[in-house]
Parts: sequence; structure tokens; C-alpha cells
Amino acid sequence: MRAPRAPEGGADTSSRRVLDLLVAAPVPLTVAQIVESTGLHANTVRSQLSLLVDMGRIESVSERRTVPGRPKLLYRAVPEVAPHDPYRALAAELAAGVASGRPGDTPGLAAGRRLARSQREKAGSPETISPDEAIEMAMDGLEVLGFETSTDPLGDRLYLPTCPFLEMARQDRAICTVHHEMLSGFFGELDAGVSVKRLDIFVKGDLCVAQLDRPDIRPAPLPAHARESSTVQEQ
Repeated sequence: MRAPRAPEGGADTSSRRVLDLLVAAPVPLTVAQIVESTGLHANTVRSQLSLLVDMGRIESVSERRTVPGRPKLLYRAVPEVAPHDPYRALAAELAAGVASGRPGDTPGLAAGRRLARSQREKAGSPETISPDEAIEMAMDGLEVLGFETSTDPLGDRLYLPTCPFLEMARQDRAICTVHHEMLSGFFGELDAGVSVKRLDIFVKGDLCVAQLDRPDIRPAPLPAHARESSTVQEQ
């Protein structure tokens, strides 16, 4: 059976493309079918399938065979998929990061490194990555956690206007530290010369801004209102 094409529209992230495909598919699909329909690299598909299983968005089932042979592993969306739960997504990323992290890494750093490896695989595992490409990968990766992210024309700031963890952040800024660590681990893993100088919390309303250092441009001046806001400094 030929797998259906991945649905158009929505956030163009690898996890979203895989999930949308499985939600639309009338039957469970193999990894090969998902690769064919989404155009993603096989390693990226396997990584996103593992994450979506951890999040409870999809499940794996064994192929029913009527002839001898090892059954294939199939994937299908969990019936009546619930709306995206950022807390569950973050928990899955942290758990997966710890399992594959380096000794001494915090859970946030380990999760950021793992997310960077996934984005590198999605891009075809290039040997070198430019600062602009690293920032694009970070924006793409943050969508996995439910962030809507943009950058400025210079590319030395990441704007996070809608935090999916807003209620928690207002009560305890520890979640902001985790996000800062994830970004630091992400850029450190890509090794493109980009680093997180600081994370300004609630600069204006609910807007947070990640201030970046990059080797190809001079740092942008800090706006006055940011100097008065809470900041997570680079460790």
C-alpha cells in the first residue's frame, strides 16, 4: 500500500509533519512509508517517532502477518489526539536528553544537545553550520515545545512572544532557567559560534528575548526596558 502524502499547512516542523501524516493515515504506517510521504531523512523520522511515542501522541504496533517472517513495526496516531501539551513535550525532551546526555550535563543542557542533533539530522547532517543556519534550526526546534519564535534583522535575538509555560514561569522562574540551558546546549552542540548571552524574561508583557552572541556581527545594544526586566544570565 502506498502511504498518503503528508498534509499541507501548519507549522513545518518534522514532528508536526510526522504527526499530521499519521493522524490522516487510515492504517498504521512503517518508517519507510513515513519517510516516503514526508521527504524527511530516515534518522529524523525515527527520532521524531520516538519523541511522539514518549509524548503519547502516537503508538507502535506489530504488523499482522499471515506468512512466516518477522513482523514490521507500524506507527499510528492515538485515537482522538489531544491538543498539544507543552508540559508533556518538555518532559519527554528532558527525559530523552538525560538518557543520551554527557556526564555532568544538567537535564536542560542534555535536552538542548539532543534537540540540536535531531535538527542537524533533519538538515542532512552537514559537517559545518553557519550562524544563520543555527538560528533557523533553533527556531524550528523551539516549535517542538510550542513556542512561536522570530528573530530580528541582525539575527542576534530570538523573540519568544508566546510562552506555552507562561503560568508556571510567572510563579517560578526555574522553568526559564531550563529553557536558557536548553538553548545553550542547542547552540553548543551545533558549534556554529552562536551562544546565548542572556535570556531576558517578560521584557514587555509576556515577551521574552534571548540575546545571542555570534561571531559575524557586533552585539546589538540593550534596550532600556530590557535592563529593567528579569534576566537569566549565561552560566
